[in-house]
Order: sequence, then C-alpha cells, then structure tokens
Amino acid sequence: MKRNYVLFSSLLFSVLLMSSSFGPTANALSLPILLQPPTNLSAHAVSTSQINLYWNTPSNLGSLVITGYEIQRSTNGGSSWSTIVSNTGSTSTVYSDTGLNPSTTYTYRVYAITILVTSPPSNTASDTTFTPVTVPQPPTGLVANTDSSSQITLSWNAPSNNGGSQITGYEIQRSTNGGSSWSTIVSNTGSTSTVYSDTGLSPSTTYTYRVYAINSVGTSSQSNTASATTSVATTAPQPPTSLSANAISSSQINLSWNAPSNNGNSAITGYEIQRSDNGGTTWSVISQNTGSASTVYSDTGLNPSTTYTYRVYAINAIGTSSASNTASATTLVQIHNLTITQSGLVVSDSLTNETMTKDQLLANQQFWHYGGSATVNNTPYDISRDPQGFHIGVQSYNDGNWTGFYGVTPSSNAVLFHAVVTTPVQSVPTTNDFYENGLYVQTGSQNVNYVTCFADTGTAGTVWAIVSATGNVNGATNFNVLWVDQSANQPLTRDCTIITNGNNYLKVYLDGMMVYTSNTLNLQMPGPFIAFLEPQTSYPGQMLYGTYKDYYSTTDENVKVTNNPSNAVRVDIISPSGTVIASGAVNSGVATISIGQYHYPMAATIKVYDSGNNVIASTANVVNMFGGDVYSYN
Repeated sequence: MKRNYVLFSSLLFSVLLMSSSFGPTANALSLPILLQPPTNLSAHAVSTSQINLYWNTPSNLGSLVITGYEIQRSTNGGSSWSTIVSNTGSTSTVYSDTGLNPSTTYTYRVYAITILVTSPPSNTASDTTFTPVTVPQPPTGLVANTDSSSQITLSWNAPSNNGGSQITGYEIQRSTNGGSSWSTIVSNTGSTSTVYSDTGLSPSTTYTYRVYAINSVGTSSQSNTASATTSVATTAPQPPTSLSANAISSSQINLSWNAPSNNGNSAITGYEIQRSDNGGTTWSVISQNTGSASTVYSDTGLNPSTTYTYRVYAINAIGTSSASNTASATTLVQIHNLTITQSGLVVSDSLTNETMTKDQLLANQQFWHYGGSATVNNTPYDISRDPQGFHIGVQSYNDGNWTGFYGVTPSSNAVLFHAVVTTPVQSVPTTNDFYENGLYVQTGSQNVNYVTCFADTGTAGTVWAIVSATGNVNGATNFNVLWVDQSANQPLTRDCTIITNGNNYLKVYLDGMMVYTSNTLNLQMPGPFIAFLEPQTSYPGQMLYGTYKDYYSTTDENVKVTNNPSNAVRVDIISPSGTVIASGAVNSGVATISIGQYHYPMAATIKVYDSGNNVIASTANVVNMFGGDVYSYN
C-alpha cells in the first residue's frame, strides 16, 4: 500500500511547515510510531449466503485513533482481492458479509484506518457458506398392518435425504375411498419415530395411508401408499349347543357338546362347566376354564346312583357366552371288585438286588446253581452280581475249543421264561472263533433238549437267533435254526421271552415284538423245565462277560378273569396313564388276555365292561400282573 506512505509523508511535511511558522519558540514535532495491523481475524459461515468476521484492534495504535476498517475478500484463496468495504466508518471489530453464493469458500483480510495512515493487512481467514437446505425427500417403504378391528399400525423408512435439515416430524394422511380423497390425521407427529398406530377405526374397513416428512424448510412430497383392512368386530361367543351327559360308571359322567355356531370372531379358548345335584336349583363351577377347544369333558369322583345336571359356557378372548342347554345323567351302581385268586409267578429275580462275589455266589446256591464245562476243562471263568446285573465270564484255553459256564434254575412248572441278556462285544477278532450268550429253556429230563434265545458273535459281528436243539445225556446233537435277525447293527442288549409247552408250541418275543411262533414243532422237551443263563466261547483272547437281569418265570402267558356276570362282554387291562394295554372278550364268564410280550411286573388296572361300555367291575387300584394270574369277579 505505497499510497498510504505517500499520504503519510505529505501530511507530515505540512505539519512540519506549519510548525516552522511559529518561529523558534515552537516545540519540535517528533515522528509518530507506525500503526500495527488488526489481529486474530476469524471467519464463520452462518448460512448459505452469509459469513461473519471477527477481529481484534491493532495491538499498537502508535498514538493514532482508529476511524474504521477496510475489508477485502478473495474467492481464489488469496491470489486476487477485492475491496468489499473501503471504510466501515466504525471501530466495531465485527462485520457480516451477506449476499454470498452457497457452498463457496471466501477468504478475508482487514486493514485498520486512522486519519493519518492505514495499517498493513491482518492475518487472512476463510470459511465456506452452507450447502442450500431444501425440503426432504419423501419417506419410503410405507407398510400398513392390521392389529385389530379398530387399529392399524403404520411403519416406514426415513427419507434417504433430509434436505440438509434434520427431520422434525411426519404428516400422516388417510383415505377411506382408495385414495380418491384424503384427510390429515396427524399434521406433525413432532417425532422422528417411523411407527404410528391409527386407532378408533371402524371394523371390516379398508384404509389407505400416505406419509410426508417435515424439516425446518418444509414438507416433502408423499411416500408410497399402503392399505390395510381392520378385522371384523369381536364379541363374546354364542352359547354351546347340544349338550349331552352320559354316565359310564358309578363315579363318572362324560359330557359332550357342539361348539358355538358363532364364536364372536375370536377363537374359543376354553369352556366353563357347571354342575347341579338338585336339578338346577343351585349350581357349582367344576371347571372355571378347560383351557381347550375340546368339546368333551369327563366329570369324575361322583357318587354312585346320583343324578347330576350340567350346563356349559364358551370362552373367547372377549368374554364368556350365555349358558348352553342343560343335560342330566345318573351315575351307575357301585362297581364290583376284581381280586386275584391265583398267582402265575413262579419266580422273579431282578439279578441286581445284591452285590456278591464269585466265592459268595458259589457258597450260597439257594435258588441259582452254577456249573459248566469250564470247571471240567479247567478254563478261566468268573461270576458276580452287582446293581448292573448278574455277570458270567468265560475264556477258552485255545482257539476252537468250546468252554462255558452257567447259572441254572431248579425245575418248575413254568412255561414262560424271561431275561434281559447283554452280550459284551460286537465281534471277536479271530476267524473260526465264536462267543454265544443267551437264555436257554431245557427239559428237566436227562437229555439235553432245549430252545434258546441267544446272540452269536464272530468276526462278522453279532446276530440274534432262535434255535431248538435235541440230543442225549452228553449234549445236543441236532440243531434247528427257527429264526435269525437279518438286520444290520444289531443291539448287544435284548429283552427275551420264551413261551413253550415243550411239545409242539413255541412263541418268542424280542424287545416286546413276537419274532417266532409255531404249534407244529417236535421239541421233545417234556416238562418240568429248567432255565439257563449261559455264555459259551471258543475264543481264548480274553475273558468275555455275559450280563443278565430281570429274570422271571410264570405258569402262563395269559391273564384270566373268571366268574364274570352274564352282562359282562369285555375285559381291558389299562395302564396308569389310561392307555388300554390289552383286551379280551368274555366267553362263558371267562376272559383270557395275552400279556406274554410285556416286561413284568405289568402295573395296570383290570376293568370289566358291559354291552353299554359301562364299567361293572374293576381292581381297586393299580396291581402288578404276571402271566398266569387269575382274577375273579366278586
């Protein structure tokens, strides 16, 4: 700014001339201190068209007085400048530069002005005006979902562009004529939430919606439209119909009815059931809510020979219906008792009820007796009992030489024999060596004639089979394979039941499934019978243990109920959970029911029915049954 210094020199020269006219007595005039520039200039954009400037007065005025400021601006980072204010004419250190372009960077510098001189420029300061703010883009993804007969919930996505100004709310409009005309239901939600529930609607009505976003500039265009139809109005249901009551015993009446013809447009969730024992004069609630849509109910624990009257109410989410029609029934006379008159159990041994060593077992042969070729051949064997069962271990002294050891029962009149048999390995490693393990039922006479349910284990794996054998006093000589399990990956533990008369009849169950039956055999096994639990092996590699538990024998595979009255037609054996396990017809006063396939003891109730399916006799409670048991109607 050379011109400032020229002005300063000119003024200074005039002052010097004036002072010299006063003569020698005038005071000498000294030069003023140079003026410093303004400091700390800063620029702050406040809108799309305005930047505010702030600065400090020069730190040294040189005894001069500020009369204003010159302000210059550059739009190219200071390469060139233009004066926007030649002199503010004020000592204010604040200036607002307006009328600017949006999104543009401006650079500034300021000069201090006195009556004598203008200062050098201040520091430079820059800022960029704001991006222009517009109304937002519209919301997207509007969805309407029906909540009830009077409410629809809306949800949408916020605009992808808010126009440079924060969304402050949404306007929501609704149409009841598919969009032909609209009404504003919320002019401004005043929230950024993108969910809204429209309530107080009419049932079975279709509503269409659109949404607008709002910012500080204004309101967007509309979103997509979305429609939903309110559900039908819900009420308490109509009453149930066609209630009927049927007595099935001396203590039970079964009810059945039809569901309401109109459920009030809300699913039936249960029924209230009331009972009267005085013909409907007074009522008591026997089920506040069945909690089920089932239309049957069994009322139990009733008094015999008593008339009861019933009514039923339907329940939905809204409330309870009025009462159904009433229905009455009279309980039957007292049920007679069935008592056991003959037990079919010959012997039962869980084989897990005590722990005994080999020496203890050999010394205490009260029921089970022990022996086998292992003692004759002087080959290794072992026996023991523990909570897992009765264990018999055997080992051959060399390949291919058979040896065995067994536990055997005394002879008895039993015809059904059972044990759970576990064989120890899936296979043996040496060719032509085998391990056999099973339950054997043999004649008590001298000849070795028997039937067996056993596992045969070789190098190819384990298979289960049913075999009959005949022979002489020295051993079996003829073998008849009756059944072999052909399935893959056979289990090592099987539940085995053998039923035979020793002559022509044989039936075998494995794991509760009948795998063999015949009544045309030539078994040559006259009773009484003895039963063996026995492993045999030709494998010398190690001692292998067979394990046995739940041994029992019975006199028959059937339960009989005798002395039934003339109106008895059927006898059911029923589990504690109410499932019919087995059933048999009554002929000439006797019902014979096969239960040979079941694991004993079988806990159940026995009930006798007449032609109307009414219980006329029953065991007093759950009893433990075995094949061969006989019960009598008292």
